[in-house]
This record gives sequence, structure tokens and C-alpha cells, in this order.
Amino acid sequence: MRTVLTISDSVEGTSFDLLRCTATIKDFGLDPLAVVPRISYKDEAPEENDVSEMLDYAFSECEFSSLAIGFITNPDVISYIAGKLEQNKTAPVVCCPSLISEEGEILVDGNVYSALSDRLLKFVDFLVVNTMEAEAFCGFECRAKNDFLRAAKKIFNVYGCGVFIKGDDRTDGQNILFDGQKNQWVAPVPVKPGYEDRYSFLTALACEYAAGNPTNLVASLALEFVSGKEEPKEEVKAAEPEPAPQVEEPKEEVKVEAEPVPEQREEVHEEAQEVKAPVTSSLVSPAKSIRDIARTMGAPSPDEEVQHAVTSNIEKKPDPKGEVTNLASSRMLFDAKVNQSITDLQALKDRLNHLNKLADSGK
Repeated sequence: MRTVLTISDSVEGTSFDLLRCTATIKDFGLDPLAVVPRISYKDEAPEENDVSEMLDYAFSECEFSSLAIGFITNPDVISYIAGKLEQNKTAPVVCCPSLISEEGEILVDGNVYSALSDRLLKFVDFLVVNTMEAEAFCGFECRAKNDFLRAAKKIFNVYGCGVFIKGDDRTDGQNILFDGQKNQWVAPVPVKPGYEDRYSFLTALACEYAAGNPTNLVASLALEFVSGKEEPKEEVKAAEPEPAPQVEEPKEEVKVEAEPVPEQREEVHEEAQEVKAPVTSSLVSPAKSIRDIARTMGAPSPDEEVQHAVTSNIEKKPDPKGEVTNLASSRMLFDAKVNQSITDLQALKDRLNHLNKLADSGK
């Protein structure tokens, strides 16, 4: 059985929940393998995991068909993954970094952004971002709908990966896909009732890659799967009723009563439908200006320290500040101070100018 490797923090009750990722892979008929650097519970302190040995094992001993990299708050883990991919990249890599929530909240600090852009993204085959993250990666503000087409192409030119931008009201709800050859609009797929929060779009993309589908098809296929339009790959089949025993009787009296058989099939079919009641989260996110992102995107202040678990294989650095429990309303992993906002804005502008120069030099 083919294996899909997932590396992501797990946040209980959100789209980052490990259970959702695992359910997606299993319903594709694939074998899940998960590495979880950090687990956050609703009512408890987050739990840090030593993942260096797990990553060593996964990249040296396991043969996985695709790799899904999700929400990671430790920049050292991101750099460690990049080092492993640099040594031995054998499968397609899908990344959904989730730097900014759908509500416009910054979820990571500047060190995570730097580790992603400087170290990891050059090994990624397919990047999934929302409109705010697209602005952060492309280096300019998108004022019109078609600006996001340019943003997707710019991200590809800088990082060399296919790009999927999740649509919102600034794109009239349409998603954008650039596979390296052409830009295209991808219409949203209505989610069937009961399919809202079971499946993971990130891991569905990785599963479509594991199935051998090309970049220009994986996004639309994954959208159909997580929305319920496409049934799970491993369908639960109704048990066939045993044939009625044949009884030797005079020819004029041979009558086989078959009426109960359809009723049995209907009952089993209903049970099968109950088993196939999967779900996913909405891919529509609210719009937000890059100016608002810049005011809060900055490195943590040096006078704040957060203790976290490290190993000898991963260099010790401060963790992102804060704790993610409810991504829609929790305090973010770092708290930019008001008196630093001007400095942070200039730092991001310098970063974006650097990305622009990289893109221009690559043309």
C-alpha cells in the first residue's frame, strides 16, 4: 500500500487536526504516516514533540509516495525538513504553511516566514495559500481581481512551485491555479451537507499526487473529494445476501419467494451510506490588505523567551510566542508591539523588495 507522509502541528478542533489528515488519507485507500512537532489542545498547554529522530526515520527508512507539509510553528523544524529534502527528495511535496488565518491574524513569526521562503519552498512542488499569504509571498498588493493571476505567476517565478490561491471576496470566490504553464480560474465546489469538517484539503492534494495525477488536475480533484462531490476512494460495499437454498419439490410447486432480498439490500446500502459521510472545511477566506499584514509581521522582541523542547539534532532557538488553541480568536504566536510597527513595516518592505529582485533576475 502506498504511503503519504504528513508533517504538521496538530491543533485540536481545527483544520489542522491530525485526525482530519489521517481520515483523508485512509479514505483514499492509502497508508498515513504522520510527524507532529507540536500538539495544541483546546483546554491544555501545547505539547512539544522531539521530531528529529522521527524525521530521520521517515526520510531514510520509509518509501512514501507524497509529502504534505502543513502548519509548523518552529522554524528549526522547517529548516530540518528542508535539509532532508535537499539530501534525498523522492516524492512530490505539497505545502500549506498557513502563515495568516482566514480572519487575517498572523499565526507565525518572522523566523518561520524566513525559513519557509529561504529554505523550504525551493523543494516544494505545489504551494497552497490564501489571498493575504499570496500578497506576502509575491511582494505586492493585489488591488484588482486579475492581480492575483500575476501574484500566482510571480510566486512560481521566485520559488519554482505550482501555486493554488484560495479564493475570497476579492476574487469573487474563485480560486487561482498556476501550474507553471498557464494561469486559470478554478470555480469553487459546493460542499455537501455533512462534509464541512472531516477532510483536509492539504492531504487530499498529497493523495492525488500519490495517485499519479499531474499538477494541473490535483487541485480540482482534491476540491471535489473534500466537498463530497467525489465519493471516498475506499467505498464500503454492501454485503451480498446469501442465495436462497434450493429445495427439490414437484415442478408444479417450485416457487422461490425473493421479496425479502431487496429489503436486505436496502438496509445494508443505508448502512454503507452512513459510513460514507465525510466532510471538509470551507476554502473561502475574507480579504485583508497587505498593509494590515505588514503592521504585525515582525520578528519577536529579544527580551521575550519561550521554553520549548529541542534535541541535539535541531539547533535550539526561541519558539514562536503565544499559543494556538482556537485559530479564529486566539492570540497569535507572536505579539507585535505598537511602538515597533513602523520598524516591522519597513522590515517587511525590505523583504518584499528582495523577493522582487530575485524574481526580476530570474526572468
